[in-house]
Amino acid sequence: MRRTKILATLGPASVTARQIGRLLSAGVDAFRVNFSHGTDAEHRAAFRTVRTVAAARRKEVAIVADLQGPKIRIGELSRPTVVLRTGATWMLDTTGQAGDERRVSVRGFGVREGARPGDRVLVGDGSVELRVVRRGRGGLETRVVHGGTVRPHAGLSLPGARLRTDLLGPKDLSDLSIALREGADFVALSFVRSAQDVRDARRRIDAAGYAHVGLIAKVERPEALRAIDRILTEADGIMVARGDLGIAVPLERLALEQKRLVARANDRRRLVIVATQVLLSMVSSPRPTRAEATDVANAVLDGADAVMLSEESAIGEYPVESVRWLDRIARATESAVVRGAVEIHRPTNSGGGVDQLVARSAVEVAESLDASAIVVPTYSGRTAQLVAAHRPAAPVLALSSNGSTRRQLSLAWGIEALAVPRHFNLVRLSDEARRIVRTRPGTQRGGPIVLTAGYPVEGRPTNLVTVVPRSPKGTAAPAR
Repeated sequence: MRRTKILATLGPASVTARQIGRLLSAGVDAFRVNFSHGTDAEHRAAFRTVRTVAAARRKEVAIVADLQGPKIRIGELSRPTVVLRTGATWMLDTTGQAGDERRVSVRGFGVREGARPGDRVLVGDGSVELRVVRRGRGGLETRVVHGGTVRPHAGLSLPGARLRTDLLGPKDLSDLSIALREGADFVALSFVRSAQDVRDARRRIDAAGYAHVGLIAKVERPEALRAIDRILTEADGIMVARGDLGIAVPLERLALEQKRLVARANDRRRLVIVATQVLLSMVSSPRPTRAEATDVANAVLDGADAVMLSEESAIGEYPVESVRWLDRIARATESAVVRGAVEIHRPTNSGGGVDQLVARSAVEVAESLDASAIVVPTYSGRTAQLVAAHRPAAPVLALSSNGSTRRQLSLAWGIEALAVPRHFNLVRLSDEARRIVRTRPGTQRGGPIVLTAGYPVEGRPTNLVTVVPRSPKGTAAPAR
């Protein structure tokens, strides 16, 4: 059983039922619908196709709705690409007309008002750099400092500008409504600056009647780095979005920031996704580079819950192969962790309430007994995530009657979620644990089963760790 999950972005290369089925067979655990691209009808169709294919396979699959947020983008170009020469002038205006080597239209967010002469302007992944020369009634006049190729709808970043933006603009609110109605399991918020941004989004979602939907804060701005602990208090998880984050912070510090963010999320028992250019060469190549393979392995060792494919699965020529390589690299890295050859980051044990103490005890008992599995009955998914946060060697099997919870847990490290009836007593729960463990791949070791439960199970929070022999001849014994 692979512990690190794979999140794949849907797009023209992957959105058909056949391709979604192939991606699931290759190892995808969850899908991302990127609302920065595509039409409302295409987004709705993507949700429904995933649900149909997943149901046919009886597989729990989470869908992450990624909102565009206050992303500044250029408009259409008169050709598929435009090459900007170093030293040339490029006007940024709001005419809406297709651009060329001399000018381009930019979509809103107060660019002209917020930028000042001397400000840097980065296009796309930052390889093309402009400098604001002057601000006029027609827009911004910029000089090309580092030239390169520009594509339609490329992102535009102004690191030094003070742009007044709302996290959720009119487009985002419309997209959010579609995502919630179509059954999104998580909503990813782009360009989060503070914990207040997350709280505001939470209030909107709760007021619409979707309190069960998780919130993922994308870390892309310097303000988010400074407020990360407060953001983690409010969000259900974070995404280390290395594209825009790599523009917002010095590139030489990006790896350090990734490690810090993953560690902070692990310590706070929150989901953490590593994203952007994970296997970028596989957009046009059937094999990753050595550097990309190393990057994925390091994300696994850092303790990421999931690794995300973007262009690779959305528009690439080898989406299925990209997933297979992610799966191979993650499995190989995790096997070295199990053997003790390398270490994976685990959260600190300081603080925590009864539920965290129970989770830690379950993992310690499982490791002492070389348990075949840790079985966790859960309705909200919290206990299962607390157990998995300690990165145990034994698989974590979450038993839940809540379909939303099971889908959300498909994005959490090391957890396989299974459907069960809601009400169990301890004896029935032990029998069910034995039955499930005997039939699940990766739980064939002969060790006992560690079971967490709420005593006397029904209607109680998790407060008990029990050791269940694999054979029903034994008797379940509470751990001392």
